[in-house]
Amino acid sequence: MTEDSGSIDYDGDYRSNFNDFHNLMTYRVSRILLVSSLYDAFTLEEEGLLFEQISEEYRDLALSSPPQVIRVSSGEKALKEMDREKYDLIITMARLSDMDPYKFGKKAKQNSPDVHVILLLTDMEDIPIFHTPGRVDGIDKVFFWNGDSALFMAIIKYVEDQLNMVNDMKTGHVRALLIIEDSPRYYSVFLPMIYKEIMGQTLSLMTLGLNEQEKILRRRARPKILMAETYEDGMGLFERFRGNILGIISDLKYPRNGEKVDDAGFQLADAIGDEAPILLQSSHIEHESRAQEMGIPFIYKKSKALKQGFGKFFRERLGFGDFVFMLEDGTEIDRARNIMEFTEKMKTVPVESVIFHGSRNQFSNWLMARGEISLARMLRRKSISDFGTDEEMRGFLLDVIGKHRREKQLGIIMDFSRQNFEFEQTFTRLGGGSLGGKGRGIAFLSSLFSRSGYMTESNKCRIMLPETLVIGTDEYDRFMKENGIREAALEGLEDERIKELFLDTSFNEKMREELGRYLKHMICPMAVRSSSLLEDSQNQPFAGIYTTYFLPNNHPDEEVRLDQLLMAIRLVYSSVFSRKAKAYFRTLVQLPEEEKMAVVIQNLVGNRHGNHFYPMISGLAQSHNFYPVPPLGRGDGIANVALGLGKIVVEGEQVLNFSPEHPKTIPGFNTPGEIMANSQKHFYALNMDRTEFDLSKGEEETLLRLDINEAEESGALDYLASTFDANDNRMRDGTMANGPRAITFAGVLKYNMLPLAPILKNLLSIGRKGMGRPVELEFGTRMGDDNIPEFHALQIRPFITLKEKVELTISDEEREAAVIRSDKVMGNGRVDDIEDIIFVPPDTFDSSMTREIANEIGKLNGDLEGRPYLLIGPGRWGTRDRWLGIPVDWDQISNARVIVEYSTEDFRVDPSHGTHFFHNLTSRGIPYFTLTHGSNDAHLDWDRLKGSDTGYGSKMVRHIRLDRPITVKVDGRPGYGVVIWEKDPQ
Repeated sequence: MTEDSGSIDYDGDYRSNFNDFHNLMTYRVSRILLVSSLYDAFTLEEEGLLFEQISEEYRDLALSSPPQVIRVSSGEKALKEMDREKYDLIITMARLSDMDPYKFGKKAKQNSPDVHVILLLTDMEDIPIFHTPGRVDGIDKVFFWNGDSALFMAIIKYVEDQLNMVNDMKTGHVRALLIIEDSPRYYSVFLPMIYKEIMGQTLSLMTLGLNEQEKILRRRARPKILMAETYEDGMGLFERFRGNILGIISDLKYPRNGEKVDDAGFQLADAIGDEAPILLQSSHIEHESRAQEMGIPFIYKKSKALKQGFGKFFRERLGFGDFVFMLEDGTEIDRARNIMEFTEKMKTVPVESVIFHGSRNQFSNWLMARGEISLARMLRRKSISDFGTDEEMRGFLLDVIGKHRREKQLGIIMDFSRQNFEFEQTFTRLGGGSLGGKGRGIAFLSSLFSRSGYMTESNKCRIMLPETLVIGTDEYDRFMKENGIREAALEGLEDERIKELFLDTSFNEKMREELGRYLKHMICPMAVRSSSLLEDSQNQPFAGIYTTYFLPNNHPDEEVRLDQLLMAIRLVYSSVFSRKAKAYFRTLVQLPEEEKMAVVIQNLVGNRHGNHFYPMISGLAQSHNFYPVPPLGRGDGIANVALGLGKIVVEGEQVLNFSPEHPKTIPGFNTPGEIMANSQKHFYALNMDRTEFDLSKGEEETLLRLDINEAEESGALDYLASTFDANDNRMRDGTMANGPRAITFAGVLKYNMLPLAPILKNLLSIGRKGMGRPVELEFGTRMGDDNIPEFHALQIRPFITLKEKVELTISDEEREAAVIRSDKVMGNGRVDDIEDIIFVPPDTFDSSMTREIANEIGKLNGDLEGRPYLLIGPGRWGTRDRWLGIPVDWDQISNARVIVEYSTEDFRVDPSHGTHFFHNLTSRGIPYFTLTHGSNDAHLDWDRLKGSDTGYGSKMVRHIRLDRPITVKVDGRPGYGVVIWEKDPQ
């Protein structure tokens, strides 16, 4: 920010990301050629201390290896070596056996024009012989060896600065410290001090990094060093890099117009004025008083406190220390140690102090010194004259700094140690190891939002992410080892015994302390979710196999809240060894001991209504629709939405389906009768009365199943419901009229009270592009405190649809001969190893007995001992609502190779969409047939099935053992499939 110049194209897009740092310091010195006699080399090395320091520095920088140093004893040997290998830096001593060092330098540059040649002197008497200020005739810089091994590292850093200077200033707006000194003896002494001061500041900046990656990358944004030896060279560098000069350290006596001038430093200070902080130094103490009169800090070169003087200048003038709010007369108002304090102090300091610092670019200097490149660059381009009032400028500063800090955390996986929970929507990692599949998906979603800039705020809807903490898999390994329960968990115990085993364990004190600190900031309902290594992976997801627990998190005793959270984590860990998980492992040829579990803790999305807490809308959207009904297409996607918690969606109960591309086309919602019959009848909410509970009883321990009328008082139905008018036999949108309610989402899908369809359309498109394949997105909505709706994306995962690389066609003859055929089939390919069929006959099916049917099928599944089979039954497989289909678990159908769901005249249920069960079917490549009653393209030869000999037969379930395998063919492009069962030869 400047007083009288500068402008900025400010459109609010100033998101900071690691690209600022990635593009910096791209050139490094990796190979050094040392040209010296054996004695000079021994003098430099001093029993190995020199190269020990180089190695230590490179370890600190997390680089793979320090520079390689090759020594040769003469100029000619050096030139021959350069013909063989490329070198980044040449350090030559003065006394070469075969040529003058300047002559060698010229030849070296003729050989490699980009190589830097440094002349290193070891004798004071050689300085006037080999050094002339400003001379660059074959030698880039002359240094004097004083026995300090830090000089060697300073030379390397100085050369790297020259290599990276232009790029880093252009791409990252990195600042530079300009040093004007014509004595090699002096700058060889204080250059290591200055680099040490800069590196110390850089190390302190690393603690500000949000994670380990950013901590390392922040090192690259350190200030560079520019050096000049004459007045003309110094002013030339200042003019060239005017907007990037952090500060100037200048001697007083050096050449100007070819002659040494005693007060050249004062002349330079007058010329630069207030454009950059200046430090003057001299070996003549009498110049200090004049410097003081000019208000310029001064250092006496012969002082024993030389290092402390540099440190003071860096802290007070260059922004390396606290930010000191001052008035123009020098009165100190306040101090800020970090950006958070800076923001708070900015609200209350006198506006005169804000103007004083803003007119001198001191805000941007301080922020730049902290690696806030994007923010500092934006402030520097803004002019005080751009604001109508002084307070308007203060408001601008607070707004952009706050937005920058908040948006900076989007897309970043923040270390728990760096988290202060100042902002919402952050993603935090606690502990090392993997984030697990679900955690990785949420982190990727955060990154997508950050990169696409899609997170918006308007009077229509805010698009957000819930606050998320992931406990890494290292904590799971530590927990299992410290409690010694892995072997016992693998013994095949019943689920209840497994839970007891895990609940009878403890967490170490560090974990309790960290989660206790987390809960001090998170006093709101939360969801504790599994996130295993395999869960939500691209090829073998475990969606819905593990457990999720919902916590009211409202007990008045913090220790009880902590114990409840730890109980949920223990039970999530225990679910790795559950009967359902082990059965699913077997279908994937995996072992439970290969699995590791991370845990996702998210703020639960919703609003509190009395003692109930639930989202206005929860849902799951897929970018691929397996069962499109015209005008819908497969690529249009499908969304499954409901009032209340998403449990009702992912467990396959009665909810509403719509396509984001055609939100007003609702399958099965054509007549008032269909709407009333097919709409959602109940919803799930968190019971806020349950301050104490026992989660070992199940995931529903803290939940309530409520009639939709319970939501009317909350106002949620205003967006979601329609009312049946019996007098006119029609549906009226909204809840103004009296009559039965139906959840139609009319306010959302017809009147756009919340722009759900366009949000889902955009997010599915962004997600699909980001993952390179179809995706599935879980979400929830709530009403903000200011009555603006909020859309929260909860997680995203790849959605495996069709393995269409194998092209397959189905002939007309095969269609006619098929015992089963359908135009609503998911999957692709051929199955020809099935010799068993398990089916539920439609004429004896009783929807009140679906749980008993599931148990019978589970027994048959076990009896078949791994033999694959075709499974046929009514309604939705795997639903939790027993009135909509057969509520089987994975272990009950683990050997099913092909699955068919059918409907009848009296039992019509919409096809499965959006359930975890459904997702795992598609991911495992299990062909899934849907036979819609009354469809010309749906056929099942019941006479053939019922007329076959059964290996097992009951009223509800039958099993057929075949003499020869059936053939299943699915063409995934149109979604058409057949089951061919050749008749036995007569």
